[in-house]
Amino acid sequence: MAFRWPTISEVGAEVARCLAENDEDAGRRLAFRFVEQFDKAGEADRKEMVEGAPLPTGDRRYDALLASLVEYSCIHHAMRPPDWVEGPSRFLDEWWFVSGMRSLQANAMVHSPISFKRRGVFITEDSLTYA
Repeated sequence: MAFRWPTISEVGAEVARCLAENDEDAGRRLAFRFVEQFDKAGEADRKEMVEGAPLPTGDRRYDALLASLVEYSCIHHAMRPPDWVEGPSRFLDEWWFVSGMRSLQANAMVHSPISFKRRGVFITEDSLTYA
C-alpha cells in the first residue's frame, strides 16, 4: 500500500480521541504536526489533505485551532483555504492562549499569525517551527 499523508479530518478525529482521554498535550502535538506534514507533502496531496472538514472535536478551541492551522498552511503554500475554515464553529468567543502560560501571552499576541488571531487562538513565536 502506498504512503498517504493524513487528512485534517483524520487528524481531527485523533485529536478528539486524545481529548476524550484527557490527553490535551498529545492532541496539541498531533494538531501542530499537521503543519510539518503539509509542508512535506507534494502539491497534489495538499489539496486532498484539507478538502474535508474535520468533525467537531468536542472542544471548540481545538476546532478553531484546526481551522487556523489549515488556513495558515494553505496561505503559506499559495493555496486558497477550503471554505469550511470560515464556519462559525471555527471561531472562538473568548481568546485562547494555547501555551496556557500567562507569562507567554504577550509573545503570543505579537507573534500569532493572522489565521490564528482572527479566530481568537494565540500561539507563541516558535509554535509552528519543527526540526
